[in-house]
Amino acid sequence: MPSTVPATYSTKRTSWLRDPARRPGWFADLSMLPALVVLIAVLSLLTDGLLTPSNITNVFSQSAVVAIAAIGATFVILTGGIDLSTGGVIGASGVAGAWIITSTGNVPAGVAAGLLTGTAIGLVVGAVVARMPVVPFAVTLAALYVVSGGTTLLSHGKTIAPVPSGFIGFSIDGPGGVPYSVWLAVVLYAIAQLVLTRTAWGRRVLHVGANVEVARISGVSVTHVKTSVYAVAGLFSAIAGIVLTSGLAGAGAGMGSPLLLNIVGAVVLGGTGLTGGRGSLLRTGIGVLFLGFLSNGMSLLGLASFDQQIVTGVIIFIAASADGLHRRLRRGP
Repeated sequence: MPSTVPATYSTKRTSWLRDPARRPGWFADLSMLPALVVLIAVLSLLTDGLLTPSNITNVFSQSAVVAIAAIGATFVILTGGIDLSTGGVIGASGVAGAWIITSTGNVPAGVAAGLLTGTAIGLVVGAVVARMPVVPFAVTLAALYVVSGGTTLLSHGKTIAPVPSGFIGFSIDGPGGVPYSVWLAVVLYAIAQLVLTRTAWGRRVLHVGANVEVARISGVSVTHVKTSVYAVAGLFSAIAGIVLTSGLAGAGAGMGSPLLLNIVGAVVLGGTGLTGGRGSLLRTGIGVLFLGFLSNGMSLLGLASFDQQIVTGVIIFIAASADGLHRRLRRGP
């Protein structure tokens, strides 16, 4: 039986995957940078100590866990998906790692257990999203409840602590007086950005998000791409869970839940399109810093936690609305 795929797709498959037009440009990647600069300038006028070296280091340190988890969330959103299970995976990975470490004293085994736990959860979630006719929102929300509940059950609702002193290295100051967790986040961002822009897999992620049907016709395994991005998200959530466990010197099932809004919000604020196909890790990094300085500045101003949540939510809503308006204007009337 002859193939129904147009010849143009098969002959141009390689050039299509290598099309640099789809790569995020530096100008677009830095579009949120002026907003970050304005935010810092305004907050520095309203508060004392915002731009002191110790406070800047504190902002970076407090943002490291969100930054790492947001890497995985970026890959998922670039395909047009969403992952609401991130908070649960952070908790499950941290608990798995802390349990092995406190039980055996073997730090490498504990780290490996945490990473495997997060990746395995992400792989299962991705397989369900890619193969079943259920929207990612529903699948990942269900996964959040199942993973969080399962972790609470297995840990008997207790915090696993304290972990050995040899495991708290991520919270220790490294070169330049900056904690190792921050340096780890920087390295991971650089690697992830290279993977997104310089590998065939990264380009497939962008193209699946831009137009899933064209990607499928052109020979891209959409099922594989969608499954893999959730596995990657699980891995980065696990790394975030390990870093958070190190900083807290212990782990609990619910420790990642409060971070979900900032993780997804950082991706949205950075300018990665919620419908997929447009975005980068540099944009997400700027979004993380925006939320980090915003939270720090509001704390210095003495705003209550619920006031901070309202302000953060409004800003994320405005960013999401602006993204929708931008897409509508690009489509035209």
